Amino acid sequence: MIFVFSGTGNSYHVSKRMASALEMDLVEMSSALKYKRSFYNAEGKAIGFVFPVYYSGLPKAVEEFLEIVEIRNPGYVYAVSTCAGESGRACEQLQDMLEKKLKVDAFYDVLMPENAVFYEDVPGKDEAERINADADMAIDSIIGHVRVADGGDFRTMAGSGDFEKARELYEESRSTEPFTVNDDCIGCGICELVCMAQIIKVYHRKPVWDEPQCNMCMACLNMCPKRAIDFGDVTKSRGRYFHPDYYMWSLGVRPPCKREDFQRYDSGMRY
Repeated sequence: MIFVFSGTGNSYHVSKRMASALEMDLVEMSSALKYKRSFYNAEGKAIGFVFPVYYSGLPKAVEEFLEIVEIRNPGYVYAVSTCAGESGRACEQLQDMLEKKLKVDAFYDVLMPENAVFYEDVPGKDEAERINADADMAIDSIIGHVRVADGGDFRTMAGSGDFEKARELYEESRSTEPFTVNDDCIGCGICELVCMAQIIKVYHRKPVWDEPQCNMCMACLNMCPKRAIDFGDVTKSRGRYFHPDYYMWSLGVRPPCKREDFQRYDSGMRY
């Protein structure tokens, strides 16, 4: 069983590739929170947690899931963090939050393309493809470790910065106030569908962020087919990215707009 949180598909791709190779089920953390599914019986099998690193730690939704989850009869337990730079102390935070519920046997990290457009520009198509190809090799290596239940810290990008300061900055940065919508918006509702925090609502054919804070996953911004969403002024000149595996129909979501709206966007790369 693999528990996954993903905003724009990097962690989803990791968990999907691992689940296919290891014949494991996927559990999406945000959906589990939405439907209040907190109890799982692992039946002695391996348990994985896959998630992106936000400000050196865990996304808010992952924190909320770890607070409620109960897993009986776990086997080997591991964590995989995805990042575009340092993987920080997200794995340690996960272990701390699980406390006596579970002991994490192994930590891993995977370098993947940047998606935090508010922080820096995303890579171009060629660079993103190269990073993702390297990531697949790293994922396959992790699969090998999981098969034999290797224990230990196998991360190559763990950070050593000021974790507490980074988490304070994350809380300050989760404000939804900087999100804006321009006139290119077609009211398709995709932003509402992909919002992991479930706080976007489309009123009068325009999205509105109904809560003051979100996860900062940037799914709404990166997956808008018309590039109508920005976060402040800085993202207006930057590209957009989501993993090419991460079509909405991969998660059982069918876009309410026409397929042709996605034709220039299907590669999942910057445009």
